Amino acid sequence: MNDSAAERRPRTGTGSEETPYASREESPETDRTSGPRPQAGRPYAHARADEATPEEATAEEETERGEIITRLADLQRSLGRFFARDRSMPLMASTLTMQQFKVVMLLSFAGPTSGQELSRHLGVGLATVTGIVDRVVAQGLVTRHEDPHDRRVRLVELTEAGRRLTGEIIEAGTGGYVRLLRRLDTETLRTMETVMRKIEDAMRDLHAEETVTDAVNGVIDDLSSGAAAHAAEAAEAADDAASTGGLPRRG
Repeated sequence: MNDSAAERRPRTGTGSEETPYASREESPETDRTSGPRPQAGRPYAHARADEATPEEATAEEETERGEIITRLADLQRSLGRFFARDRSMPLMASTLTMQQFKVVMLLSFAGPTSGQELSRHLGVGLATVTGIVDRVVAQGLVTRHEDPHDRRVRLVELTEAGRRLTGEIIEAGTGGYVRLLRRLDTETLRTMETVMRKIEDAMRDLHAEETVTDAVNGVIDDLSSGAAAHAAEAAEAADDAASTGGLPRRG
């Protein structure tokens, strides 16, 4: 025979000699998760090329969230246009400007409010608020009166006519919304209720944050006013000292 026993014996050892599965990624008996770890920065050979890293997934999710929010805002505007077509709504029959309407609706939720608070909520100056309130007073929707706890403060409050108007506006909007909801199936209504509860929770959290921010800003304003008053007193005292040669004034 040409083949010796040594030549028929299977090859063993290391080096450049081929193992039975050297041309494969792994042997069939070896689990895919075993074996040496890849070096830092080098992916596993069997990793999918289209797999996104956590950072990339987060960026993609944020992009998707932004697109969904944009579509929801468009739907909300579409609902607003749908309800605005109803000329029987009390708001459409009123002669209120947008700023006057904001004042009336704010008072309906907040109750008696000072001019300073209205100014802060509307983002306009106190003089502008005074003009707006004057015109709403002339329509008989609000009135002014002294704060019973601080006679220096004038509060703005809805009259009976103002409360009736805001109630009609709110009820009219709710009525149209209910008519739309009645066209939806029960499962969709259940889903909407779950979503609306989550929106309500988010609304409460946002309101709490804004309340804290308003309180902090109010404290800062008070401190600033106090500091300004002290500075004015100090400046006046300095002027007095300079005019009297450093001696206190008599009587």
